[in-house]
Amino acid sequence: MRKRSVVRLLVSATLVLLLLTQMVVAAEASPAGKGKPSKPADWTLMVYIVGDNNLDEYVPLDIETELAPTGSNADVSVVALADRAATAEWSQTLLFYVTQGMEATPDNAVEDWGEANMGDPQTLIDFVLWTQENYPAKHYALSFWNHGWSWRPGSSMLDESNDNDTLDQHEIREVLEDYGPIDVIMYDACQMATIENEATVYGYASSIVHSQEWVNWDGIEYELVIPALQEDPGMDANELAVVINQSASTGKERTGSAVTLDGRWDTLIEAVDAWAYALEDGLSDFEHRYSGAFQGAQSFWGDPTARDLYDVAARIKKWVPDKKIRDRSQAVMDAVSGVVLDEWHIQPYADAHGISIFLPLRVQDLDEFDYYRDKLVFAELTHWDEFLVAYLGVE
Repeated sequence: MRKRSVVRLLVSATLVLLLLTQMVVAAEASPAGKGKPSKPADWTLMVYIVGDNNLDEYVPLDIETELAPTGSNADVSVVALADRAATAEWSQTLLFYVTQGMEATPDNAVEDWGEANMGDPQTLIDFVLWTQENYPAKHYALSFWNHGWSWRPGSSMLDESNDNDTLDQHEIREVLEDYGPIDVIMYDACQMATIENEATVYGYASSIVHSQEWVNWDGIEYELVIPALQEDPGMDANELAVVINQSASTGKERTGSAVTLDGRWDTLIEAVDAWAYALEDGLSDFEHRYSGAFQGAQSFWGDPTARDLYDVAARIKKWVPDKKIRDRSQAVMDAVSGVVLDEWHIQPYADAHGISIFLPLRVQDLDEFDYYRDKLVFAELTHWDEFLVAYLGVE
């Protein structure tokens, strides 16, 4: 009898130990509110999914076919804040800690934020702070998933259920100033690869990933990025930016670039500033040559006022016989080459080099120019807006 009692005790103790072990493992792997990771990850990927618009149908698709095939592990946490349209199966704003094979349903959400306004910078602040508290990491990457149209206000992170509110560049800058830095910023959105948008996050991000042209629904292929990052969680920001940019090249996209925002970007902004002064100084002598160079430079279907910065500088150097202008054009070309970590494009964009600049060719293209001059960091850093005023003959 005593032997049986001892056996029973040993079996019971073993079962209890196994149960406790499973509870600890589950607690470490489960989302906040149901248990938190026992230690900071190497990276936390934050995806800000604004689908309360005509992109609604792609919200669950991206979560289930790109984020969830791999999901989170101890080294890489994947967190998404997703909002859908009022006509969807669920229309509220849900927070997901993405696990392998997870379906994008309310039952699998960590938290329900009701009908949050994704165009309100406070929502972005809340998401960043919540993620850092619940899924801390050594490094963070933030993806803006929505529509985009260069630097223009009223076009990016469009939330139709909240009076078509948008998250504009100056608002993103203000959030990062108070709650950054974020190691990698990526735009899973159209036409965001502009020097103006890079200036917005400069000083608060180490690198940025974006496209000069419009982006399909799949855009960044997270199902390639996440396993690569889990395989090598020691990647730095620039290395991860290249992986992210290369992932987009495997789909139906047209252009993509990863740009470093370290000291080399200082060189770029200084080169563009000096170039703008030189162009303005030579305007009376070479205006007709500028016009020919500008019109021939690589443009993009989604935003014809955006021209490839490198290509514009190369054409100015070729067409204008002034040494100072030629030298400063070359300096811009060299600086672009210095900051672009990775760039690819399909054949129709043969003269794309990864960074666009606002270059309207007509006065009527100066829509939102007051915003450009008053709100964008780029206008503070360079003489480019003053050159545009002189070139187009406006006040």
